[in-house]
Amino acid sequence: LAELAALYEGAEPAPVRPYRDHLAWLSGRDTAAAGYAWRRALAGLAEPTLLAPAGPADPSGPPETVELALPETLTAWLGTMARARGLTTNTLVQVAWGILLGRITGRDDVVFGATVSGRPPELAGVESMIGLFINTVPVRVRTDPTETVAALLTRVEDEQAALMEHQYLGLADIQRAAGLGELFDTLLVFENYPDTAGADGGLPIADLEGRDATHYPLTLVAEPGERLQLALAHRAGLLSAEDARDLLVRLGRVLTAFAADPDGPVEAIDLLTDGERRRVLRDWNATDHDVPATTLARLFADQAARTPEATALVSGDLELTYRELDARVAR
Repeated sequence: LAELAALYEGAEPAPVRPYRDHLAWLSGRDTAAAGYAWRRALAGLAEPTLLAPAGPADPSGPPETVELALPETLTAWLGTMARARGLTTNTLVQVAWGILLGRITGRDDVVFGATVSGRPPELAGVESMIGLFINTVPVRVRTDPTETVAALLTRVEDEQAALMEHQYLGLADIQRAAGLGELFDTLLVFENYPDTAGADGGLPIADLEGRDATHYPLTLVAEPGERLQLALAHRAGLLSAEDARDLLVRLGRVLTAFAADPDGPVEAIDLLTDGERRRVLRDWNATDHDVPATTLARLFADQAARTPEATALVSGDLELTYRELDARVAR
């Protein structure tokens, strides 16, 4: 787009560094050290985190997508909280997705994929190179119910920062290093594309839309802005639109909890919707009933009078009827 804008204005586009320089940079990396770093990062991971049911799935055809835009106020709160603690919005979304996956699967150690730019900052001019750079790497989120949200966010960001110089290693090589084969079937993409054309009043861009898809059953896309935009692409045969939207709503609840109480414990994050809470409290546990205004001792005495020979207490080989238990109590 920048080159197109330059040509539109009659200028010569700036020369772009060739992609072969990136390939040369890759060839000089210490893949053994990168493999060791990923092996350490994934050490102790017992099993992959998979949401899709076992069995063949048809990956053909475009996925269905549901979307959710967080309110402006909540987005602003999240941004303020992140800046105050030296965190990125990307980390907030990653940890929120990790917590949600953990609640869904009943685990405190989950892993999912994240798309990274793959453009090494030490390679001058890499930001304007044309070619395939992106890579998919694992993100591991381990949760402790008593740990505060802020501490969890900081820990995960530090863990990810330590791996940034090794994000060039291919996913297949990372999986071999971990020794588990497939690690995940959900992908998170945090899109933050700069506006490189039309900013100076030159070539006007009326609309810009990108469409893509992955082979993963679930792909979460987050896009920052005045309202944080969340989109969940899913295979229709694996997840209904209603269930997909339900996941987004719960993800929004996790992010809301981050903004509301970052110093609170992770276990305090509530994912129940209002309808689910009503169902649990009013429907499944509608057990309230009138009780007589009396004492437990009086109730026992009345029961002993009604059924003196019925078994009242069993402890090992000892069995006592109401009459026998009443006599022992009286003594």
